Amino acid sequence: MKLGILGLVLTAIVSAEKSSLNLNENDKIPTNIDSENQLNVEDVSIEIADKDEGHEESILIEINTDANAAAGGDDNDYQAQPDVTEAREVRFFNENEKHYPNSEYLNIKPLKGNNVLFSFNFDVNSTVKLYPETNDILYYDVFPKSVGSILKSSNARELHVRFAHGWYDSELNGKLVDNGFTTGGTGVELWASIEANSKEEAFENWVLLANSLSGMFCSSFNFIDKSITTTPEKLFANDVELEEQVALEGNIYRFRSALPREPICTENLTPFLKLLPTKARQGISTLLSGNKIFNAEWSSMAIDVVTDCSEGDSNHCQQSMKQSINMILNIPKILDRNEMPIPKPTPGAKLRCDETRLFDAFNCFPLPPSKELDFSFIDLFGKQIEGGSLLGSEPTKVCLDIDLDNWSVEMRTLAPVSDFYEDSKLCFYLTSTAQYNIAFNTKDASSINSVEAPPFYASRSLSSYSQDNGGFRYDLYNPGYEPQKIVIFETLPWFVRLYMHTLTVVVTDENGNTIKNINVNDAELSDYVKEIVYNPAIDRVAPTHFELSIEVPAHTKLKFTTNFDKAMLLYAEYPPDANHGFELQPTIFALIDDNSKVEYIMRTTTSLLVLPTPDFSMPYNVIILTLTIMSVTFGSIFNLLVKKTVTEEEAEKHNSERPLEKIKRKIRGILGK
Repeated sequence: MKLGILGLVLTAIVSAEKSSLNLNENDKIPTNIDSENQLNVEDVSIEIADKDEGHEESILIEINTDANAAAGGDDNDYQAQPDVTEAREVRFFNENEKHYPNSEYLNIKPLKGNNVLFSFNFDVNSTVKLYPETNDILYYDVFPKSVGSILKSSNARELHVRFAHGWYDSELNGKLVDNGFTTGGTGVELWASIEANSKEEAFENWVLLANSLSGMFCSSFNFIDKSITTTPEKLFANDVELEEQVALEGNIYRFRSALPREPICTENLTPFLKLLPTKARQGISTLLSGNKIFNAEWSSMAIDVVTDCSEGDSNHCQQSMKQSINMILNIPKILDRNEMPIPKPTPGAKLRCDETRLFDAFNCFPLPPSKELDFSFIDLFGKQIEGGSLLGSEPTKVCLDIDLDNWSVEMRTLAPVSDFYEDSKLCFYLTSTAQYNIAFNTKDASSINSVEAPPFYASRSLSSYSQDNGGFRYDLYNPGYEPQKIVIFETLPWFVRLYMHTLTVVVTDENGNTIKNINVNDAELSDYVKEIVYNPAIDRVAPTHFELSIEVPAHTKLKFTTNFDKAMLLYAEYPPDANHGFELQPTIFALIDDNSKVEYIMRTTTSLLVLPTPDFSMPYNVIILTLTIMSVTFGSIFNLLVKKTVTEEEAEKHNSERPLEKIKRKIRGILGK
């Protein structure tokens, strides 16, 4: 648009009810224009289309700009034709029209360290038959047919997929979004509930499900097999207990697997966006692009599909799908990347030096990052919201959890916008197809609304770097005033041979002073470890899987340690770049209530395990050396067997007696005569 070229910004400050728009034909939108690019309000005209029953309400906004006036009278600054008139039809959300069961909303919250959290959420619902007949015609509106077909072919009643990369710092950023239910660990994670008559049949459907998702999301789910699949017992329970709602034809089996080494990229994001009703062409999803999401400090994509037959009729069940993308963006890094896409040294004139310390032409002690921030959606995502979704059952909603005493927020759009407060958050409804750009400005980015701390802190680390054995250490801290029930869920590859009899628990206070040191044979262990679920690994068949149900006293730290041995792999079992090591999937910590319902769940980072790795160049070196020796030896022996050593005179005499030489001599004699 020419508006973008001119840098003109129209800010609608008109508040209107959802059911009616208090605009007349001659009404004018208040404007907030850059001082260098003035636009006369008289150049903006608004035409309200007639609103008939059953038709959308629309506004046609025409902007008539003169090139010389817009550019301040300098023809060289603005290369456009004079007297340009642009028209953009703006359609509005109409409650009287047909809408589909879906909604979307965006939450924005500034964090410490000049970071901002963006949480994109999309919900879709559909009515399905639990057991459709072969000849039944299945109808799909906004619920993606591709997902419905996969669920039908695999008999999956619940499906949960996670894509994540980066590191989430709980001490800095506080609790995870949605108490961790929509976030995953590094790599990809998959778990599902499948209905089948036997566990073998369910596992076949599980493999079918993984292979289908692999093709859909361009990921490595097809590598999921028995050796990395577990059956959870304490965690990953069904969101809905179908057995209690309707009579099922089979049993429900749960499976879970993860691929911690899987890289997350645009190939995974594109299929994710295609599942949305708007196909990322309208609504908040228009902000999403791979080069922005995967440059974030931390990001997580989630898909949750749940089947609910609460009415007791298997022919009228509700199938809901929730998609979410959570990311943390560091604002200064993004602004610097926008200014210098190719990293270069900061010019001396732009260095921020502490002049209270040694400061001259050769010395500069840098100041902390500036607390002043000024940015908008265009700065962060390279584009703005292309209108709200008109397909949803309710308008698109954007909420800001922001300290308005220290932050200024400006909604830049050509359409009327009404704001309201929801749970102390400033919210907007995007009720039209106009473009929306929100600008933020603050003099002190550290002034933010309070960040809720997580209920506990947990981590996992390796405690040894030996080539044949090692150990794990799990640290858990309860900062609250009440004891907590926590489940530790761990899955390790089969080549990590864990020894549970080496389990020890060290109990310390908040200051690190040791209170107790307990091993697995002590009776006091039951005061902290209430239950152990342990399934040992089977070489190349099943992974190590254990779940610890523990109780952590208030203001107490627990440290669990276990030892393990490293198994030897076959030559062909090493992956490419084996010297990099093997990624161990994150450990899962979950806070549960008295009814064993999960209240908060988090995942640690991955761990890098180094196994004894053979010298893969050795076979090549051996082959080359062997062939060289064989060729030299064979050549020497062959020469001795088939060749005879003679003097030079004998060689000349022998050559002269050859028939060819005799013919040559006769020819020379004839020519000589």
